[in-house]
Amino acid sequence: MNMQKRQLAWYLIFGGLAIILVTFVGKILVFIGNNPFLGLAIIAVISGGIILTMESKGSI
Repeated sequence: MNMQKRQLAWYLIFGGLAIILVTFVGKILVFIGNNPFLGLAIIAVISGGIILTMESKGSI
C-alpha cells in the first residue's frame, strides 16, 4: 500500500510538471508568434548554433 501511494505521488508530481511545461512553452510560442522580429532573431540564433555544431564535427 505504501508503494502505491509513493508511485501515485510521483505520477502527480510529473503530471503537474508536464502541464506547467506545456503551458509555459505555449505562452513562449504565442509571444514569438506575435513578435515577428523576435521569431526571426531566434531562427538566426538557432541556425548559427547548428552551423557551429556541424562545423566543429567536420560535417561542413
